[in-house]
Amino acid sequence: MPGIKLNLSSLALLASLFSCPALAEEPHAGIQTLAWGDATAAAPADNETTAKADHNDVWQRIRYGFGVNEEASLNPLVAVHESWFAARPENVRRLAERSRPFLYHIVEELDRRAMPMEIALLPMIESAFNPAALSSSAASGIWQFIPATGRHYGLRQDTWYDGRRDFTAATNAALDYLGKLFLDFGDWQLALAAYNCGEGCVGRAIQRNVRDGLPTDYASLTLPNETRHYVPKLLALKSLIREPEPYGIAIEQLPDQPYFNQVTVHANMDLHSAARLADMSSDEFAALNAAFLRNLIRSDTPVNLLLPVGKADLFQRNLETGSWDSWRPYAAQKGERPATIAKRFDVSLGRLEEHNQLHTKNGKLARAQTILVPVRGRGAVAAQDDLRAPAAAPARHVVQRGDTLHAIAQRFAISLADIKAWNPVFRNSSKIRVGQRVVVGQP
Repeated sequence: MPGIKLNLSSLALLASLFSCPALAEEPHAGIQTLAWGDATAAAPADNETTAKADHNDVWQRIRYGFGVNEEASLNPLVAVHESWFAARPENVRRLAERSRPFLYHIVEELDRRAMPMEIALLPMIESAFNPAALSSSAASGIWQFIPATGRHYGLRQDTWYDGRRDFTAATNAALDYLGKLFLDFGDWQLALAAYNCGEGCVGRAIQRNVRDGLPTDYASLTLPNETRHYVPKLLALKSLIREPEPYGIAIEQLPDQPYFNQVTVHANMDLHSAARLADMSSDEFAALNAAFLRNLIRSDTPVNLLLPVGKADLFQRNLETGSWDSWRPYAAQKGERPATIAKRFDVSLGRLEEHNQLHTKNGKLARAQTILVPVRGRGAVAAQDDLRAPAAAPARHVVQRGDTLHAIAQRFAISLADIKAWNPVFRNSSKIRVGQRVVVGQP
């Protein structure tokens, strides 16, 4: 994961990776024109015709695009990990299966930037291609960004959205970061090591070897235990993916075509409603759109959703003509029962709890808090009915100890300008007091 050290042995990491329940169940200009590949690892010229013929399979594109120096295979740790993976062919097959929705996009981006295709396998090591993966060190998403590195590479993180779990945004960020590391170190093994433990970690190891008159290649450096195993583990997977048959691994062909389209929406809705508009299961929709932390799509600006190619047009049609559940703030009082609130707004208690962190004691709210409740039928037809409906009271938030206007704006996905427009008392001052009611949404 970018810039993080877990201090676990490689084999223990592999064991924990493959004991994961989910596994058991199932453009940035400026770097794209550089030649990242290693000439020594290029496919032989006599394979060119075969490569073109096989380019209807993403796996073949990956195999013919391998570019990390093969001399790294002399590292004895590569054989250790090859043996580990080879003894567990079903786990490797599951990893390949879980990668299917994501690989085409990654391969296209690597092709565009002329980067080696080994990088397409990196999420197998980082997260087992689990978009919601979260490590004990707070690294998140398929590419396992820690919060600070994610923000540095433009991945927004707030109450509602975590860009580290946004597949396309995080992929761009990861490839930007890896490209920068290659420019720093001039070697893909060192760049990958720095992706794991940080550029400072690798830089200091190189300085020590220079001081002691030792080689400065990856295998010669004294690095954290996980980082020493990191590149060999990737190269071991590369060996099995390149020639799976000798290991008894069957990898199904992956069509060389997009799995998903990006659809831009400017609407607040929950993920269950969005999945219904696309005729998808909620789990399938959430796997492609894992960035929405509370299973709610809430934003003042348009957001991009990922939908399987065959579902995108259907979603757009239903979005224009159908209806869905939106969610709005509700000022709940101390002593109210969440079950009673759920009944009042015709929603199950489970769904209410899914979108809110309810502070309860003996089945009642332990304090006043602003929660989200559903608003039914926020589609085109329902919107016309809303015009004829009597105006409702605006949503308000009761200020709690430690609140600031900025924090309130982030919590309700609104701007400070909105708060000041709806609350004239704040137009010339941002001072707030505990117990004050702040309008946080128009009726």
